[in-house]
Amino acid sequence: MPISRPCIASEDYRMTLRQFRLLPGVATLAFGLALIGCSSLPSSGPSADVVIEPSGQAAGTRLIELDLASARAAFDRRRSVIGASFPRLAKPNPILLGRGDVLDVRVMEAGDNGLFANSQTRGTQFTAQIDQAGDLFTPYGGSMRAADRSPEQVRETLQRSLADKAIQPQVLLSVTASRGNSVTVLGDVGRPGLFPLSPAGTRLIDAIAAAGGARSASFDTALTIKRKDAVATLYLDDLLAERDNNILLAANDEILVASAPRSYAILGAVTTSGDVKFGAATVTLAEALARAGGLDSLAADAGGVFVFSSEPPTPDAASGERPVPVLYRLDFSSPQAFFIARQMHLRDKDVVYVASAPAVELARVLDLVGRATAVARGGVGLTGDLQKSR
Repeated sequence: MPISRPCIASEDYRMTLRQFRLLPGVATLAFGLALIGCSSLPSSGPSADVVIEPSGQAAGTRLIELDLASARAAFDRRRSVIGASFPRLAKPNPILLGRGDVLDVRVMEAGDNGLFANSQTRGTQFTAQIDQAGDLFTPYGGSMRAADRSPEQVRETLQRSLADKAIQPQVLLSVTASRGNSVTVLGDVGRPGLFPLSPAGTRLIDAIAAAGGARSASFDTALTIKRKDAVATLYLDDLLAERDNNILLAANDEILVASAPRSYAILGAVTTSGDVKFGAATVTLAEALARAGGLDSLAADAGGVFVFSSEPPTPDAASGERPVPVLYRLDFSSPQAFFIARQMHLRDKDVVYVASAPAVELARVLDLVGRATAVARGGVGLTGDLQKSR
């Protein structure tokens, strides 16, 4: 018995075609409504309204609307400084001798034919080293305690010990090598090594100069100072600019000099985004935007130019020594903004972000809706062609 096939011109099939013809309009409307609230639309980043929304910011973030006063105040916080928690010396520590120190000793006598003097010379000169026990042995002076004493104290003790052996002896003593009274300078300098402290005091810039100076430009040179458990980091140009950064050094301080070029990131509705090296001592917001080709004239929200920064805490800050997240906003729809942007200096690792204009987001939605409608209309046309072919 032959198998019968359903008729393609049946009433049910014609009803299905009519329903399908209605689908493009309904689907397009639903798709467009869904896109308006969709968070996955193509975008260069959050809108200005989302950026300033407190729920979208890191805890403790400060929002600052930039003007000339706030830009200049930010500049005062741009420089790196040695924090208040780093232990400082009010005056140079006294130089005390230590184990292993090498001394140059010279003994002079008042007359000829003395213990050290003869017809050719009035005295003698020799080198002595403090032993592991902290004692110093000298000819005819014997052994004496030297560690943890000043060079002058040891000189007087040695001179007294020779008083009954030499003719009115006079002793001169100097330290030629001392690990216990030195600082270490390492890294990107001309001559890394150990450098003795001066009795008059040795400052940070003195130690770097003694090591042959930094090899990189001052604005690209980072200094790390370690004193026992305390560590401080700053840039060499900030050492030269801020007098308080040029601290007195203490025995056994360690200084690391490293090439560390500063950079910032620029993102969002700009012509060219990316990570950019400073290449100079300072970079302003105006310069950063100019390097990126300026705001994208077809997409940028002139009122949504932001700088994301981490700044040192103020003395009364609740965060203690931790950096404070700060969000600066500048409205470029005002001509005054161009003067403000020239006063706003960036910090290392700042992020400059330009939000997209709201109309751009709407245009993207309409574009996607238009594409979806075109696809749907194409589907209807194909269905009609199939029906005619039947």
